[in-house]
Amino acid sequence: MSLLARFIQRGGHPAPVKPTIRLQGNEKQYGAFLADVLTYHSEGVFTGGGIFWSGNPISAEPGWEHRGRKAVTVTSQRLTVGTDTYDFRDLIMIQPNPLEWSVNLYFQGHPPLMLSSPWIPWMTVVMCAELYGSPWPPGFIASADLPMTTGQHAQ
Repeated sequence: MSLLARFIQRGGHPAPVKPTIRLQGNEKQYGAFLADVLTYHSEGVFTGGGIFWSGNPISAEPGWEHRGRKAVTVTSQRLTVGTDTYDFRDLIMIQPNPLEWSVNLYFQGHPPLMLSSPWIPWMTVVMCAELYGSPWPPGFIASADLPMTTGQHAQ
């Protein structure tokens, strides 16, 4: 993932792979793998501009609910998780957590989604390369990109 992130920072682009799903028009597939899937359920999730998702909670307490391990496919235009499809044009926010191998994704009209697996940091870099032309969403600083100290303190 770090090598891919540096490659993207230098202007590179992820290489497409042989499709495992039906693609649309000039869509390219970048990968397919398994991930643990969680969705956030409550009566609704609100943003400063109004509600972007409304639903009925499955349990009495709002929170993250595990949906099992599902097949995830990332393309140049969408993400498929099991039988669900999430178009990148509906993406509101990406919250990467590469040290925990997870990402929170917020899509218009869907409950918040958390994906977790060793491939998720790589998938996040690929998605951000497609969406932003950079390895991470705007404003995010990956811990791998932070300056390292050598143990010597500045005098």
